[in-house]
Amino acid sequence: MINGINIEQFNKYNFLYISNILQGIENYKHICFTGQFKDYKSFIKSLIEDNKLSFFDFYFCNLQENEKQAFNKINNYDNIIKRFKFNKDELYFNIEHIDDEVFEFILKISYEEILFSTFYFKDPAMLLWTNYNKEFILFFKDDRDILKYKKLSEKLNLKILFEKV
Repeated sequence: MINGINIEQFNKYNFLYISNILQGIENYKHICFTGQFKDYKSFIKSLIEDNKLSFFDFYFCNLQENEKQAFNKINNYDNIIKRFKFNKDELYFNIEHIDDEVFEFILKISYEEILFSTFYFKDPAMLLWTNYNKEFILFFKDDRDILKYKKLSEKLNLKILFEKV
């Protein structure tokens, strides 16, 4: 069973946390990318490999019951959803506790704009916000790794749409 933690437990890790995208764009250095799913997946895998601790949020349990049923019927994701232990307040999941199938699922539903997840990285402190139009924004707590991830994005054929560095 994949267990989540609540916001109070999550905050103890001291991740970069942004409550809305406009706040992030105004207050943090960031890069907005777009690209193919395989490149998006490779990019996030690299972020996880570079990091000591990574989490994602997953809001499935906050959907209305009819939305959950529609989600499962349309996408046939019931077998993956059943692996999560949901609690309305425990929305944050350690990436270390999931396998490749669940990882691919979380990425796919975010990329395809079905249900967005945010990815949190501890060291270096970054936050990846998935967004519409197959775009995603990487926010940085400080400047030290911006160039590294710009180069990685170019290597993986991701297109930089805009940035604040």
